[in-house]
Amino acid sequence: MNKFTVPDICDEFEDKIQIGDLFLSSYGLQEKFYGKIQTARCEHSNKVVKEIVAQNGEDMVLFIQHTGIEKCSMVGDQIAQMAYENGWKGIITNGYIRDAEVIKEIPIGVYALNTYPKKTNKSIGVGEIGVNLEFDKFIVRPDEWVYVDTNGWVISEEELEF
Repeated sequence: MNKFTVPDICDEFEDKIQIGDLFLSSYGLQEKFYGKIQTARCEHSNKVVKEIVAQNGEDMVLFIQHTGIEKCSMVGDQIAQMAYENGWKGIITNGYIRDAEVIKEIPIGVYALNTYPKKTNKSIGVGEIGVNLEFDKFIVRPDEWVYVDTNGWVISEEELEF
């Protein structure tokens, strides 16, 4: 299933992908994964993240954009475990995670900027699901495909055939 590397995708599909220039670290047991993107934009609450991972996520990857000013973790061990149990391939965030020592044992992909022990404030900003996420040089859209390994990550409008 994961018979790809991101460098090989860059070589073979250069005109069909955008390369993520957000530098992330791997925290889950699965360092290589791919899937159809679902998106969430969150300020200081990860309530919508919990709602999303509680749903069937077969062959999907959740991409979370943390927009809050204060640092807080968007993903903890309970969210990662629930996502795994519901078939999600991975979670990617431009924010932080916590419970890293537990998440590294869960067979799901989790990529984030870093760890930060503070939980979110559920009373501030509910969040949005299924929206375009705008980063410096690219946009992550729901229903596109993301391919991730320890070399980096790329996004394609359609599923790539190897």
